[in-house]
Amino acid sequence: MLSEQEKKELRDMAASAHIREEFALLDAASRAARARGGVDQYVQFLTAMARLSPTPALPRLFVPHRIVRI
Repeated sequence: MLSEQEKKELRDMAASAHIREEFALLDAASRAARARGGVDQYVQFLTAMARLSPTPALPRLFVPHRIVRI
């Protein structure tokens, strides 16, 4: 159970416009993060953008790695 002082603090915070704005920003950021696509959508986007490019990408030399850790 919350004490009367804790309840009053929560009511004061709920009445604060600044606190409500901050929670609204957090909510919007959370929704945007959930709306982002997965890896498949990202690969599809990159494929479509590569098709729009008028020149092919320059070939790059392979750089061997002796120690690779995941």
